[in-house]
Amino acid sequence: MNYLSYSKIRSFLIVVLAIGVAYNLYFYTGVVKMEKIVPESFVVVEQYCRASKGSSSINIEYNGDLYSVRLANGECLKYPVGAEIKLIYNDTHDIFINKMDLIKLALGCFFSHFFYSFQVFHGIDF
Repeated sequence: MNYLSYSKIRSFLIVVLAIGVAYNLYFYTGVVKMEKIVPESFVVVEQYCRASKGSSSINIEYNGDLYSVRLANGECLKYPVGAEIKLIYNDTHDIFINKMDLIKLALGCFFSHFFYSFQVFHGIDF
């Protein structure tokens, strides 16, 4: 490192970590609020499942509007047109979320925070 000292880089990384922690806490509190909501049943109106890699989705109707819900390819096949699916509605962002996706989001927040803090405080290079 020619022109930047290690302490300046570490200071910069600590600031970035602090911003990341603040973002994760904000995001995590939203996830915790949504976990307390009881999932409601909705009827699948349309199904778009892909056999190859890519995004599969189903469409549901809510208050006269059509909403698209992304699902894994295997999950999508479980919900043909007319089937019921339990989803959580996030009125802040006007989206529907599957209960299992909330668990993945919460774990993602924890592990991303752990990974970055480990790098900064233990001096691991990228």
